[in-house]
Amino acid sequence: MVIGFSHVQLVVSDVEASARWYEQVLGVEQFVAGEFGGGRYIGLRHRAAGFVVGLQTGPGAGQAAMVDHVSFTVGSREELVEHRDAAASAGLDVGDVFEEAASWNLRLRDPDGLAIELTAAKPRTR
Repeated sequence: MVIGFSHVQLVVSDVEASARWYEQVLGVEQFVAGEFGGGRYIGLRHRAAGFVVGLQTGPGAGQAAMVDHVSFTVGSREELVEHRDAAASAGLDVGDVFEEAASWNLRLRDPDGLAIELTAAKPRTR
């Protein structure tokens, strides 16, 4: 039985630059760093939600497998607007909050161009 989201492992071109970006956008904190698989590695953990973002370089760096986007949950559409405003104020490239059938979403691109989405679920209706 699946009980939650554990981690995402990303191959990035610059581990330190990506770590700073994810710290700023997601509020994660570095908890481990070192060498892994022939390259640099940094593990970032979100203290409240418990998920981990692993960042690594190494053989094939810059040639990561295709990922359309990675999405993280926030509490409300209003929080999405707050995230968008904070990201824009920090000079990050950020899109508008957009609506889908079951959620409101905000997409940003990390330093390697991966789409990171913040999602606020719409209330369920029957």
